[in-house]
Amino acid sequence: MTWETFEHQADLGLLVHGTDGPELFAEAALAFFSLVCDLDRVVERDRYELAGEAGGVEELLVDWLNDLVYLFEGEGIVCRRIEFPDWSETSYHAVLYGETADARRHRLRDVVKAATYHGLSVSRDEAGWHARVILDV
Repeated sequence: MTWETFEHQADLGLLVHGTDGPELFAEAALAFFSLVCDLDRVVERDRYELAGEAGGVEELLVDWLNDLVYLFEGEGIVCRRIEFPDWSETSYHAVLYGETADARRHRLRDVVKAATYHGLSVSRDEAGWHARVILDV
């Protein structure tokens, strides 16, 4: 696991790490899905594709997480594996593997309403990429 949570007032914060940008975004997705369901119970039955663009990597991360909120809340989908055939600091094309959420089997948990810009940061150093993002729960 290359992510952890922290308390932030009535919200929930995520600290996410990856060796590169695509891994950072994949780990952020796994953190999100781990918050809303039991990932160990998710089966890679179906394939889903998402794409997005933004003015910079921080905005792209928020848009990515909010696309995942819609995938879960709007479409009822949970995923356990994420790949990025195309990723840059301003756009992504992601392939996600998962299935339709089942409250009994997946043990659905916290509802994440949105990723926010409050306290948002994305950085990189010799150890890799790092992000801090607050989720409205």
